[in-house]
This record gives sequence, structure tokens and C-alpha cells, in this order.
Amino acid sequence: MNFKALISGVMVEETYHEEDAKEFYRIGNDHYEKGDFDKAIEYYNKAIEADPLFDKAYYNRGLAYACKEEYDAAIDDINKMIELKPNFAEAYYILGLAYEYKQMPEKAIENYNKALKLNPDFKDAQNRLELTLSKKDKAKETTTGAEPGVLTKVEFVEKPKINFNDVAGMDHAKEVINELIVYPFKNPELAKKYGKMGGGGIMFYGPPGCGKTYIAKAAAGQCEVNFIHARINDIVDMYAGNTEKNLHRVFETARKNIPAVVFFDEMEGLGGKREGDMQGFQRMAVNQFLSEMDGLESTTENTLVVGATNAPWDVDPALKRAGRFGRTIYIGLPDTKSRMQLFKLYSKNRPVSKSVNNLAWWRLARATEGYSSADIKQICDDAATIPWKEAYKGGKERSVQMKDFLKAIKKRKSSLIEWFGTVKKHLVGRKEKVVQDGKEHWVEHESKLTPEEKEMYKDLIKDIKQYTGWKYKIPRMIKVNFAKWAL
Repeated sequence: MNFKALISGVMVEETYHEEDAKEFYRIGNDHYEKGDFDKAIEYYNKAIEADPLFDKAYYNRGLAYACKEEYDAAIDDINKMIELKPNFAEAYYILGLAYEYKQMPEKAIENYNKALKLNPDFKDAQNRLELTLSKKDKAKETTTGAEPGVLTKVEFVEKPKINFNDVAGMDHAKEVINELIVYPFKNPELAKKYGKMGGGGIMFYGPPGCGKTYIAKAAAGQCEVNFIHARINDIVDMYAGNTEKNLHRVFETARKNIPAVVFFDEMEGLGGKREGDMQGFQRMAVNQFLSEMDGLESTTENTLVVGATNAPWDVDPALKRAGRFGRTIYIGLPDTKSRMQLFKLYSKNRPVSKSVNNLAWWRLARATEGYSSADIKQICDDAATIPWKEAYKGGKERSVQMKDFLKAIKKRKSSLIEWFGTVKKHLVGRKEKVVQDGKEHWVEHESKLTPEEKEMYKDLIKDIKQYTGWKYKIPRMIKVNFAKWAL
């Protein structure tokens, strides 16, 4: 478990007046920053030997011990720091973290309160205090003996019944998944002969509701392997250390049930960028994810790890490197052919009129350009609701007709209109009119993407422009409305 993330920004870097101690302390800091905590402790020891009253050396040595999970040694050093510098709020905060990791909430709460007494604006200490108090209350309510916030069992579906035949379109995504897992699992001897190993990491990105979860589950069904859906609300926990434990439990379950497909949704929430405003426990979750993906404690062989996100630019760059989620696939809006297939798929088990033929399905597909897969599923449900309600209220039972589908479409707009508009502001850049000193000025806001990211996510950017720019919207609106309203 990486303790370093929680203490980012509170490490003391100032020098002391003793020249020898100062040099040893500087070298220790260099090793600390590189993550070599044993070497850092060695030089902090020398600094303290040169100057037994070197408070900052005790403090940073305590941080290094904490990063090594040697919390008793860390507590001793931080207490020594407090003895030498009693008004240092950050020291009490670190003590609170150490006691929290030792499952001693009372001592953690005591030290968070001391930190806040010295610095009432210490937000990290306030957050950890609130979380620890909540954890303590929850622990009292727990009667099963399980640790609050930690997964006791990872739910997984054995060999899903759906496969690629149940997925409309997405041919490119299917082919990449075939290469990564289906073909190697179906014929392992041939794959081994050519040095191809099943598994690895892949990231789906694109607008919400376009089938990222569905195709991941279908991939498991295609090669008849276990499917583990790691839901973010089951993994991310507000208590120190639990998110990392839950992540490890998911990968451990996958290793025990290989071959398997592990699916992580909302990757931006679980593996977000480790930036300055990120909480320490969130950084630790990203570090744990990196550790699992790198195979430091396990191997992803015979396990396909799929991440899905609506905001790939917010995922930590380290997770997107080769060997982790090095391959990205855009799961965009369904095209006309795919929308036809979706209407047929979601209407398959409903009493649809025989008059709804291929030409009718094509017309419905034309009328729903810009709609997501989830939108089309809802439209099919809305259309079937009309004759069902009529029959329930005493009318004669009838089939679902073309007029029901068109009525449902007219009432339902695409759920992606607002999403595309919001994303465009951040990714494509925009001009904004501001009034300053009574005069109007245009302020240009640059895209938050780097040139490399613009190239990587060009398919999404293309869709954003097509579905938000009037140059494309007017012709499409004419075409779509004709399909909706024409007799």
C-alpha cells in the first residue's frame, strides 16, 4: 500500500543550520522523491546522528517509514518532531493517518482534532476527521464482522448468455477484442506458437449510453469465459485503504477464475489524473491500479481488463501507457445500419406488426440520427407501452405499429445533445463574449487537450463538431424531421 500519496504536499524540504546534517537531509529527500524509502531512511539516520535535534529529519524519516507501512516507527518519529516543534499541524495530521491505517480510529480522531486546533483551515485534516468519524459510526452498526467498506465477495457472472451476435455494429471494437482475447482463448496452442498471449488491457471511450458495458459483457460470452463487472460504487470507498483493498480483491478474484474479462466502468472516477487538487486516498487508488496492471503482484495473462469512460482525457496518463490500457477504442454513436439492427434487437420479443418491414426499420433509423443505443432501447419500450396501456384499460389487444414508434420518437429527444454541448466547451475550445469597461470583447478559451490527445480522440472530436455545429445540424435536422413526420 502506497502511503506517499496521502502525504503529498506536506513534506518538509527546508534545510537545517548544521552543514553535515543538511547535506545528509538533502540526499535523503532526493531518495524519498524517487520512492527509494530505504535509502532515504539511511540518510535521514545520518542527518539525525549529525544533529540529534534536527526536527525535519525526524519528520521526513517518519514519512518514509509510513510509506513502507512501518507505522509504529513512523509514529515514534512524528512524535519526536512534535516534541521539538509542538505547533506543527501537519505532524498531527500524519499521526492521524498512521493511526487510521493501524485501525485505531480514536487516536486518529484525537490527532486530526489537534491539527485543526492549530490550523482551522486545514482541509485535508477536516476531511479525514469527518471520514473517520463516519467510519467509526458505521463500524458500530456492522454486525457481520466484516470490515466496513471492504468487499467481502466479488460478484461475477459466469459465461454471459449474450455474444457478438447480440451486438449491433461496433465491428472495429469486435475485431480488436477478438485479437486480444477471443482468438487466443479459442485456440491457445496456435496463439502460443505465434507468441500471442490472451488478455491485456483495453479502454473504451465515447458518449454515454452507446454500449461500452454491453460489448464488454458480450466479449466474455463470445469466448465463454467469466465476466467480472467491477462497479465503481462498490470499489471506491471513503475510508483510508479500502479502495485499494477492493481493487486488489477484484484482480485476485479474476486470477482465481481465469480466463476472465474484468470490466471497470467510469475509469475517470477510479483512475483519474493525479493532480494537485486530488485527495491523497484517490492517488493511492491510482497507484494500486497501476500496481495491479503492471503485474507487480499478479499477472493479467488470460485476463482481459476493460476500462470504460466518457472522459478519457481525465484518466491518469500512466494508466493509458502500453501494457496497461494501451489500446483505446472509440465506441461512438450507432450509424444508420446499426440503428436498424438495434430497433430489431430491442423489438425482437415484442408483438410488432408485420407491416413494420425493413423499409420501416430504415425510416426509424433515419429519424433517430444522433441518438444513443440506450435512447433507441427506450424508444422501443415507449412504443410498446402505447398498445399495452390501451389493452390494460379495456381496449382490444393489438400489435406495436409504426405509428407507435414514430409517436415515441417525436416525444423523445436524444439524451446526448446536452452531453455533446458540455464536452465541446472543454475539448474543442470556444469563444465567449465578455463586457469589460462597457465594451464587448471576445475571449477565446483553448481546448484542454494536448495535440497528441487531439489526435488520439479525433473520432470523438469529429462527432462533437458534427452534432453541435450548425453547418452540420441544419441538413441533419431537415433529414431527421422528414423521416419523423412524412406519411
